[in-house]
Amino acid sequence: MNEFMKLNVKELSLLIYGIVLSSIIGLISFIFLRLEGIGSELLWDLVAPDNHFRVFYILGITFVGGCLLGISRKKWGNLPHTVHDSMTELKQNKTLDYSTVFQSLGIALIVLVFGAGVGPEAGLLSAVIYFSVWQADKLRYYYFHYDELKGLSVRNRAARLLSPHKHLLTYDEKRVISERQKLKKKIFYLLFIVNGLVSFFLLMKMTGQPSFISKMGESHWTWSELWIGLPLVVFGLLFGKGYSLFTEFLKKHLDFWHEFPVRKALIGSLSIFLIGVFVPNLLFSGQLSLSLAPFVGSQASFLVLTLIALLKLLFLQICLNTGWIGGDIFPIVFSAIIQGFAVSQLFPQTDRLLIVAIVSTSIAIAIIKSPLPVGIFMMLFFPLNLSPIILVTAAILLGVKKVSSGLMEKS
Repeated sequence: MNEFMKLNVKELSLLIYGIVLSSIIGLISFIFLRLEGIGSELLWDLVAPDNHFRVFYILGITFVGGCLLGISRKKWGNLPHTVHDSMTELKQNKTLDYSTVFQSLGIALIVLVFGAGVGPEAGLLSAVIYFSVWQADKLRYYYFHYDELKGLSVRNRAARLLSPHKHLLTYDEKRVISERQKLKKKIFYLLFIVNGLVSFFLLMKMTGQPSFISKMGESHWTWSELWIGLPLVVFGLLFGKGYSLFTEFLKKHLDFWHEFPVRKALIGSLSIFLIGVFVPNLLFSGQLSLSLAPFVGSQASFLVLTLIALLKLLFLQICLNTGWIGGDIFPIVFSAIIQGFAVSQLFPQTDRLLIVAIVSTSIAIAIIKSPLPVGIFMMLFFPLNLSPIILVTAAILLGVKKVSSGLMEKS
């Protein structure tokens, strides 16, 4: 292995170049989230409860946001990119057209800053995928034009390597490289991913940005309380199934005005306006409001908490179906956890967080349909002693998913 990983000058310089590019991608991701945070604060911190013009102010900014979004989508098309769309295109074409990535990020910023009930993860992760393909094209150019680049002056070489739009080499399956080179390529790309993530999180830490994760409190569950687990999982599955049926209904009834993106975006603006006036804590993705969940969950009734969870999911779907496109993971997790606190109100003698963990994990998995990744993600919100419970819940739902898939194939 040591012999295998010996690098010549060409490979070592390629590694350094890749680290520089992945650091740039991490920096762009950081700048995107900082612009989102700064823009949201500038717009919405003026919306104080004692502001006499509060309603008119919210109406004004949501109207402006809808117009900006609609005009941008009319000019640049169905943006921002989503992870699903970018991965589908990448699988089909083995490459991506990253010429519109900054337009996509710009529209994603409009969506997020103006209060839509979606998360930043979809637009940001999609952009990272596009930038990663761009990085691969730059590295490929460097590798196959290495001898030519060596003959240039330092200034001209740097100009080529740092040019964002030129000196790229797209993937070609006919281009043959050795098995040794393929394995080194995989190791290099893994290092670039780690470096990009480290660069991003270091920048977030150095600038004191809030964590994406809010802890829900402490749990002191006992074995005798686990009888409630299976009924809670069934409840979560039924809740998720109901939500899936509702999303299909809403997509069908909001499938109009494709040729009028401004009008459609203004429907979303109306929902943002109503949420901003009556329940402003449901604006944005919900990730920051999750810190309030333990307090609200202990004070509000089952019906109030259920209404909050359903309203958040309704708000999410209206946004997604009117052009206010963004991530659904954080809004779904927010609603799932709130619904978990709602159910815990019905069993006051049982450890509250045990119920919240099982219900929220079941709902999130039933909606997102990725048992193990969602289960691992949900573990971040709860104390360590609930991690086995969450993993068992995810494993049960993974088994249910496999059984249902098998039955569907047979039928």
